Amino acid sequence: MKFTPARPAPRPRPLTLGRSSVLGAGRFVPGTPDSPETTRVKVRGYSFALLAATPGLLLILRLLVEKGAYLYAALHGTVILGAVLLFPFVILRPSRMVQAERYFAALLVVSAAGFLSMYARHPQQIIGFELLGSILLFIVAGLLLVLPPRWSLSVSLVLLLVYRLEVAHLSGQDTAGLTLSQWVNTGMFALLMVGVVMRETLAQQAERVHLLQEMALRDVLTGLLNRRGFEEAVQALRVDGRGGTLMVLDIDHFKPINDTFGHVEGDRLLEELAGVLQEQADLGDALAGPGVCGRWGGEEFVLYIPQPDPRQGLLTAERVRAEVQARTALRRPVTVSVGVSAWWPDEKLRHAFLRADEAMYAAKRAGRNRVSLAPDGAALRVSAGG
Repeated sequence: MKFTPARPAPRPRPLTLGRSSVLGAGRFVPGTPDSPETTRVKVRGYSFALLAATPGLLLILRLLVEKGAYLYAALHGTVILGAVLLFPFVILRPSRMVQAERYFAALLVVSAAGFLSMYARHPQQIIGFELLGSILLFIVAGLLLVLPPRWSLSVSLVLLLVYRLEVAHLSGQDTAGLTLSQWVNTGMFALLMVGVVMRETLAQQAERVHLLQEMALRDVLTGLLNRRGFEEAVQALRVDGRGGTLMVLDIDHFKPINDTFGHVEGDRLLEELAGVLQEQADLGDALAGPGVCGRWGGEEFVLYIPQPDPRQGLLTAERVRAEVQARTALRRPVTVSVGVSAWWPDEKLRHAFLRADEAMYAAKRAGRNRVSLAPDGAALRVSAGG
């Protein structure tokens, strides 16, 4: 019998960090979309860079027009316009950032080719070799910012080599007069390359370290927080000293499900339940806000909401129980038993968990597919599901 959910639940959100994903085995995948935070930072940075470069770009455009180099002026103007148009291209759809960076890199390469071609055809007539070096330095800086090092370094080295060959053979300057400016430009190119490569390498290393730290807090199968991750996330919610409600959920008759349908279908069921649970945790409590859920181990899950009244937590627990029954199915509906307990501000997790766990077993003893409230100073209450 195949696993057929009655109504598909969203898969637990994979942990995304820049261009990596925990559920993607932690591999750094270039070309995938940046996170929204990264995109916002890049847009602000590129905007500032373009504003700072605009006066120089316009002065170069005016120089080309004054020298009668209309073809190159048109090319230069087109590159500027293309770079400006990339901003609304990204702002309207931030996921296009990586694509926009590739377009911008192509514009820079076209611009470099245009200036090198112009100098080769009209050496020292329209622009001098020193201005050409400054322009190429700006282009290389842009390439190093928007392209991965393996591409930007190769293109930058080619541009530097062509520049040096053109200046050496076409500038008309003696070798001694060129030595100083050539080596200064070479040194600036080298500093830019090393700086950008070091920044990129350190950023990737930091991302991998952070990614591994986050992976240590996630359950590999379901994508939910594991026990350690759940504890850390809940403690972050409880810093204001407020109490909350803890729920322990256990799938009813999970071993027979594994024995009957196999472990593959059992794993799919765990993933399906995790999706339902994550959705309900995001909904949380109407007054207290969203909660935190995790996989405690095996077929046991936990859910915390920052609602200090466990009787209100019963409503959330009953909603979770009903959603699981409605949205997961094998040959018969899959159900869960839920134990609910208050988690007082000054007590440790293990104490609240023991009460909720005992309440969950009380629900199982009462017939399963039930929500049970731990006797936290009140009479034990068991509400049966339909």
